[in-house]
Amino acid sequence: MEIERVNGYDDPRFPREVLNQHGAFLADGVPWAFRVVSDRGAVVTAAQPITPEVLAEMAEDFRFYAEHITDFYDEAGTLLLSLPPVERRQVDIDSLQPSQFSVDEDKCAAVDGFLHTAADLVIPVTELADGTLCTMDGHTRLYTAWRKGIRQAMVFRAADQDMGARIADFAAEARKRGVFHVRDMALLSHEEQEEKWIGWCRAYFAQKAAQ
Repeated sequence: MEIERVNGYDDPRFPREVLNQHGAFLADGVPWAFRVVSDRGAVVTAAQPITPEVLAEMAEDFRFYAEHITDFYDEAGTLLLSLPPVERRQVDIDSLQPSQFSVDEDKCAAVDGFLHTAADLVIPVTELADGTLCTMDGHTRLYTAWRKGIRQAMVFRAADQDMGARIADFAAEARKRGVFHVRDMALLSHEEQEEKWIGWCRAYFAQKAAQ
């Protein structure tokens, strides 16, 4: 089965809430929506019958981006799939070292509506050589939450720690640019973010591939 994540915010096949949460997927072209309803749960809808086998595969792809979501329900509230919970703990946002140096203002606007407390910020982290916790994802949510006055987040140790060396390189680049805290990241237009952050990432991976 070919699974594709929908990254835009304007697709008539999906509710706006799902698009803002990046929970829209296509399975062989068929829409699947994951609407996060808690710090552990999501409601699943699909334009086809939801079988246990297909749901397991779709949930695996969804959890690549949202590893902390382990319980999946249908619209009626029936539990369809439950996976072992992911251990998390609450930390100060200021204690987290970003692994990118800017955020996209369009994405910040998209996530603003569902950020209210630390429970809405469940962030994968890894530990740098100096012991600092470094964010592996969730920079847009953290930055937006900070601007809203939220000062704490829930973090968990990501299962994929093989990315540690790469994340350390990203964190080093952020520090080189004066980014030591979430609040230090630059807020850029979508076009600027594509040029400066995505462009930097592409150059980084091209250099690694050439080595």
